[in-house]
Amino acid sequence: MSCAEKKLKVKPFVAEHTSVPVSVILCLSGVGSNAEVLLKRGAAGNAGFKIAVLFTDQPEKSSAFKLGERFNVPVEALDIDKFYAEHGETDAKLSSPRRFELRELWSQKVWELLQPYQASFAVFAGFVPLNSLPDKLPCLNVHPGDLTVANPDGSRRYAGLHIKPVETAILDGNSSLRSSVIMVQSPGADGKFEIDGGEILGISAPVPVELMGAGIEDLRSEFSARTKPPYQDRLREIARKNVENLKIHGDHVVLPLVTEAFARGRLGNDEKGNLCFKTEKSGWVPARTVEFNADGSEKVIRKAKLRNNFIVRTFKYLYLRMVRGSGSPEYIARGWALGMFVGCVVPVFCQLIVAIPLSFPLRGSKIGAALGTFITTPPTAIFIYPVLIWVGNKVIGGNLSADAASGLLKVFTDDTLSFWAKWNAFLDMGGELLGAFFAGGLLWAAIMTPLTYFGVKYLVIRYRKIREKIRLAREGKLI
Repeated sequence: MSCAEKKLKVKPFVAEHTSVPVSVILCLSGVGSNAEVLLKRGAAGNAGFKIAVLFTDQPEKSSAFKLGERFNVPVEALDIDKFYAEHGETDAKLSSPRRFELRELWSQKVWELLQPYQASFAVFAGFVPLNSLPDKLPCLNVHPGDLTVANPDGSRRYAGLHIKPVETAILDGNSSLRSSVIMVQSPGADGKFEIDGGEILGISAPVPVELMGAGIEDLRSEFSARTKPPYQDRLREIARKNVENLKIHGDHVVLPLVTEAFARGRLGNDEKGNLCFKTEKSGWVPARTVEFNADGSEKVIRKAKLRNNFIVRTFKYLYLRMVRGSGSPEYIARGWALGMFVGCVVPVFCQLIVAIPLSFPLRGSKIGAALGTFITTPPTAIFIYPVLIWVGNKVIGGNLSADAASGLLKVFTDDTLSFWAKWNAFLDMGGELLGAFFAGGLLWAAIMTPLTYFGVKYLVIRYRKIREKIRLAREGKLI
């Protein structure tokens, strides 16, 4: 169902037009391969946009002036290092309140240079410094990672600077990589923001990972053995190779296509702030993001069609943390079983301060003890605790009502209460409710704890046997 069918009003980021190309600011700090691709696209005359000005923060190092001369585009520059030096700072990193203030001042000076060009939006093509330009007009940036993939906590799995997203994807065992184009966020006055957390306007088609004959486990071992940068190991070499390949087959494809769609007014937000994309057949449709392919085809990706939903990602994350843990299978299993026991018996707001200390005398995995308590997180406790209290009430022969758990859940999930306030409120709920809670929890723990121990032990042993077979096969030693 399209946004129009839902009667939602869509506001394009750039007003729709058909004749005059919109003006775009192009910012770069380095060699500018992405910038060159955009300049070629804009110079073709049918892309819906034209590069009105090039801006660089590194006039002595970047290719801005060479590209400007080649494509007959004006260049503006404001050297960020010299700017900071002139104001008494030896480093432009955002590591102090004073440097944040200078970054805001520098950003304002940049805007004063660029405002006369009356651009509709800007594109960051290898533009390094964080700045407040996104507060003045929309800014797009290309990122070497698939930002649609999330961690169990909802954060973006392949966010991060430079080569980190590609290394993480390789270590995760991914067979392909993607580039993402996002709306840039301003770091604000205190610099606190989610890195690469802007709206995902488009992603590239999958680009195969090249391991250059290396094995994943060997690369993971190299990663674990790292001490301090700069890293010059095999993993870094392979990651650099894949970054360059992704730039050609990912960045250079998706960035100009998203820029063109953005310029033509085909991307916008509905009245609830959700991303929408205008297609030829259906008009405006809601989108999580859009896949842009080298042949010009487009695929709208909705929330239900993302390759990893939250539940699957969570179970996958927990499984991998379990089977890849260090120590004996028994050590790992004891930690997870302890976490399960604590998750069943101890109130959700104080599980970690119980589970982790107990893992030392019981000689169990600390990570397992922490993650095992996830059987009862605030979202799952809503369903589990009413059942535990109902069962516990039957065990002790109590007379609790069907909604007896509601008060308990309200206390446990109230983020405004301190730890001690929650604990005191819990103890004040009466002996019958507390008795039902612990009786039901102990009964559930009596079932789940041994199952967790033997189940985790089996999975760890099985995983290690499989990895050993793969290693032997790779070395030609498997008969």
